Amino acid sequence: MKKAIRLFVTVLITAFLIALTISTVITCALGWDAVLIVEIRNDLLLALFIACVQLLWVGSDKNNKTYIIRTVIHFAVLMTGCTLLMVWFGWLPLGNWLALYYVTFTALYAVIWLIIWNLNRKKWKVLNRKLEEYKKNIQE
Repeated sequence: MKKAIRLFVTVLITAFLIALTISTVITCALGWDAVLIVEIRNDLLLALFIACVQLLWVGSDKNNKTYIIRTVIHFAVLMTGCTLLMVWFGWLPLGNWLALYYVTFTALYAVIWLIIWNLNRKKWKVLNRKLEEYKKNIQE
């Protein structure tokens, strides 16, 4: 339970700060007349959604099949939810931008997923090595 709460809070804070930064830069660059409270609310709602979706990873085993299934589910839910929220907030106009958004979202997701996969793989190797050493020590 502590792991789930820690993950939720970490992702919530990180996603909120990233969303706040991006929306601030876009608002300043494009000169939109955005109401600050509304933008902060939108950033917080997006961060809450992302943090909730991230809970799919809590308690996941390291089996390749379940990891890939969770990745597909996570990607589909995250992309659908983020798209709907961004359209609702007025951040993503429907039309030609939608295709660019999907391509960018998919590319960023793939890069982040590969980085996390690589980091996890290194951790798994270290843990497996320690487990093998532990098994050898018990057998002796």
